[in-house]
Amino acid sequence: MKIKILAFSFVFLFFGIAFAEYNSFAIPDSAEIRRTIVDSWISAPVSEVRNYKEDLRKNRIGETFQIRMEENETEVSVIVAPRSELDVDLINGDSHRIVRAAVYPKGAAGGWVLFREKNSGKPLRVEWHFNPDPDVFLVFRPQAQKTLVDMSVFGSFAAKSVPLGVPFERIYTAGFQDVKNWTQKTLPWEKVSVETGLYRDSLMMAGIIKSNLDSIVFTEDACYDSKGKLKSVITGKDYILKDESGFEISLDEKKLYLSGAGFLKWIVDGIVEPATGLGTSISDLTEPTVEFDSVGKIGVMSQEWNLYFTLDWCRNLAAKAYSVRSRRNVDFKSAGLDVNKNYFASEVSGGKISTSSGYIKNTGYSIEKIKSVLYVLAVTEPSWFYLAAIRQGSCLKPDELVFNNCAVFFPYFDNNGKFGCFVFEQGKEISLEKFVKKYKDAYIHLERVKSLEAFFPYEKK
Repeated sequence: MKIKILAFSFVFLFFGIAFAEYNSFAIPDSAEIRRTIVDSWISAPVSEVRNYKEDLRKNRIGETFQIRMEENETEVSVIVAPRSELDVDLINGDSHRIVRAAVYPKGAAGGWVLFREKNSGKPLRVEWHFNPDPDVFLVFRPQAQKTLVDMSVFGSFAAKSVPLGVPFERIYTAGFQDVKNWTQKTLPWEKVSVETGLYRDSLMMAGIIKSNLDSIVFTEDACYDSKGKLKSVITGKDYILKDESGFEISLDEKKLYLSGAGFLKWIVDGIVEPATGLGTSISDLTEPTVEFDSVGKIGVMSQEWNLYFTLDWCRNLAAKAYSVRSRRNVDFKSAGLDVNKNYFASEVSGGKISTSSGYIKNTGYSIEKIKSVLYVLAVTEPSWFYLAAIRQGSCLKPDELVFNNCAVFFPYFDNNGKFGCFVFEQGKEISLEKFVKKYKDAYIHLERVKSLEAFFPYEKK
């Protein structure tokens, strides 16, 4: 018999006002269960805990938790995980049936995990999961007589080493509402408190873009001008498509020929043109947005190459979209459309503070932070999308960083509060994970654009 996993479906129980008071995040809480296992699972010698069998227990409102131990080469973990349900497709020959099986993932909302040193049994930290995304959680660490708490968001710290005014052992028996009360003013809960149902326009725009991808042919240096004529991004002149031998190729009237920059222009023109009757002007989009010394290194190099091309392009596109929405003509500076906040705590490695923890002017965020940044943006700026200028090593001089590629992000939360993000570049959709892997050494500069229901990009029929 073959078992095929179809989907996770996390089931939470709601019992009116009483439960809302019991836990304002509406997640399963194992506090009363943990109070009964302090002397056994939590504090007993590791050699003793290793002999315990998995145990199922219910809290006073009927939620089931599994208690178990896992270990690796250096640590053991005591896990108190809430029951979730997994749809499983049982296949037997030509027939199959779907059954629902109970599972207890430690990363589910309400999961509580104590990590202990394997040899000594010394408590190291507690991870407390409170979010539909398992990579968004709290970490409690003992330090002398203090307890420190981190808020981790996809590997970045929204808060790091925040003192908590209770002994570490108190975390063994605390309820999640206790933690929320203790940290109400010290942790940035506003960065992780998801409200669903606010992403309709972003999802609609992403859906329209997806429906047009089959008609788009990636074509280096091509875009459509303000009147829908195919032009060169670099020269602004009529674009002539040629084959490898230099002969002109006739264009398919049902296709859109777009470069990466032209693709982003096509998207923003879908906002601008319905309101103004014209798309954006190529010359306006190439207007410089970065000031530098003309006789310095960058200035000398810029005489031969435009080192900030896609940064200028994205900034000016965002300003055009904002001008239409606000009904006043603005540039990128007056509109304030750069995403330039330091959303995360600086990280220390080898005694030095990492410079890639936050925003770098005219450079953006390191690619390893982009998922964390997009998550926080989706929480704090719902129904916006982001034009992304990509700064990476030049193909001619890998040591020189240039803005030569671009993409667009549509972050959102589904109805279950789970984070997702549509990513498009060069006329194609790509997963966020593959995008991060593809541009592993790059920096990403983001420009915000408001998602709108009135989105009508140019289509070939």
